[in-house]
Amino acid sequence: MTPSLLIWLLRWVCPDLQVRQVTQVPLEVLWTKGIRVLFVDLDNTLTELGSQRISQPVQQWLERAKALGFQVIIVSNAARQERVNKVAQSLGIIGIAAAWKPRRFVFRRYLAWQKFSPQQAAMVGDQLFTDILAGKRVGMFTILVEPLTERRFITGRIQRPLELLALRLLRRYGLLTK
Repeated sequence: MTPSLLIWLLRWVCPDLQVRQVTQVPLEVLWTKGIRVLFVDLDNTLTELGSQRISQPVQQWLERAKALGFQVIIVSNAARQERVNKVAQSLGIIGIAAAWKPRRFVFRRYLAWQKFSPQQAAMVGDQLFTDILAGKRVGMFTILVEPLTERRFITGRIQRPLELLALRLLRRYGLLTK
């Protein structure tokens, strides 16, 4: 594979911004960029895998986001709508389960329903091949966070070595700075 083809492919999983945790996502900067909708992954982004407990700092960050005027939507590949709903309702936001990221349907449908363009939305998540790729496919601003734990669903365990390789390549080619 030629380097130019590899770089072109890597751009599909290259986040626009990388932060350590969701609470470091710069809400004011996003607002000044015209972003009004935050799609946020649940497992290993807002909470540990399978948990319903949201830490106090994450709750405060979400409250700040809502106070600034952002629409915040949990978009999870987890199949259990009941768990996603329970977390979302406790936070006063919308939750969508079984989103099948990196498919675009859920994002496009929500944005059309609320009359927002993809440029007015951001996707925040911990996985390149689901969260970031979904955001890129829709045309949104993408933000990669480090996973809260190393525990993952089976698909995430299979993808993680490939993600680490992709991150190394993104840095090697200067597409992503540490």
